Amino acid sequence: MTVFPASTALLAIWLIQSLRNPDNGIVVAIALLPFGMFAAVSLGGLSIIAAHLVALLTVAVFILRWVSRRPAVRLGQIPVPGVFLLLYAGYAAVSATVLVRLFAGEFLVFPMTVNLTGTAVSIYFHSTMTLLAPGNSNIAQTLYIVLSCGFFIAAAETFRQRSPRFGEIGLTWAAVLNVVLGLLDLARLDPLLSMIRTADYTLANEHLLSGFSRVIGGFSEASGFGATSAAFFAYFAMSFLIRQRPLHGVLAAASLACAVLSLSSSGLLAMAGAVLLIGLHARVYLGRGMSRSFGHWFVIIATVTTALGSFALLVAPVSDLVGDVLDRLVFSKSSTLSGIERSAWAKAGLDAFVQTWGLGAGAGSLRANGLISVLLGSVGLPGTLAFLGFLWCAIGGGARFAGSEDRRMFYAARISAMTLLVAMLLSGTTPDPTLFLMTTTAVATATRRRGAAERRAAPRQAQPVRGPFPGAGDLV
Repeated sequence: MTVFPASTALLAIWLIQSLRNPDNGIVVAIALLPFGMFAAVSLGGLSIIAAHLVALLTVAVFILRWVSRRPAVRLGQIPVPGVFLLLYAGYAAVSATVLVRLFAGEFLVFPMTVNLTGTAVSIYFHSTMTLLAPGNSNIAQTLYIVLSCGFFIAAAETFRQRSPRFGEIGLTWAAVLNVVLGLLDLARLDPLLSMIRTADYTLANEHLLSGFSRVIGGFSEASGFGATSAAFFAYFAMSFLIRQRPLHGVLAAASLACAVLSLSSSGLLAMAGAVLLIGLHARVYLGRGMSRSFGHWFVIIATVTTALGSFALLVAPVSDLVGDVLDRLVFSKSSTLSGIERSAWAKAGLDAFVQTWGLGAGAGSLRANGLISVLLGSVGLPGTLAFLGFLWCAIGGGARFAGSEDRRMFYAARISAMTLLVAMLLSGTTPDPTLFLMTTTAVATATRRRGAAERRAAPRQAQPVRGPFPGAGDLV
């Protein structure tokens, strides 16, 4: 086991905050989301990312507190989305221990660990296929899924008791740190960033696109940084449009710049999805809740931005550059070597779904691409339905809220979660829901539960008793 020096300071921060209040561990875990390549511990060749380690410690403390306060944990204390998430985690565990052995050796898959020891299937990429077999990745992915499930339940309960703003504090710190890490990478301060780039991942910080260097921040590649930045933009842009808080406007603009500078296909498409989703939710922030002055400035800035963008595209060098970048990142992505490889991964995931009669080959058994292919190939139809049930109960449909602040945070969290899902639909490779998605869905779930609790606590208004004859009026 290897413990990196920076992890000592991290554990000290978590310990100090947790001693003040154990709930603070959740804020620390959320704040560490931008450190996607910061391995606090390396155990048996497995890099344990700092956010996962802090989340694990926090969930352990939460369970101990919960058990000590109650003789038994009742199912009714878990939010409805958490029940679906428990079903998802339970089926993932069964698939990773039983189904992978049931179907072992029957068909080829792309293993989670990319190596050159299997069967080559294409001259365009290096990924090889091997016969389905149980391995360490089954255990690792199951643990990640169980941890995400536990973190969601702990976060949702904490946010319900204290306030969803408690989660927003962590998201604010995370967005600030994400921008700072992006600026450090943009300034090419690799020696400084090396202290938090300790995971055993392939570092892709030298890739160029049309002469521009991709910004990866605290991640190992541009796609993770771009998708994360897009999700932060979605949250704080929606929040700013509803309540016009200057800090949230600045964070939204900075996160937008980070997503663009990542020059990542998934990041740019996730950003486009965020803009579309914000537009579809216009009824939430337009109307009587928006001040006239803000509405005027909103229209003016949107008009000026559109005009400047249109004028810039009329300049030949700019239009050629933008067209080349978009063509390589979006329009011609499927014909690139990376696109061909990811298409093969996606097809292999769907093949595994068919070969296992819809049950799935097991969490961690294969590498696929795109959330649909990953879920169907790994946890089959039962796991996919459980995950969809979780999403619908957490961020789907309408809701009533205890106040305007809960309403703001619900819609900001919903847009952010949906932006993450857009990125996962494009480039997700594992069935782990991720701590970021668990955070945004926990905020949304907590706002709904608080609204439901307030409605139950509100006294029923006395109903008037009508007179026995038409026109007799109300007796009470």
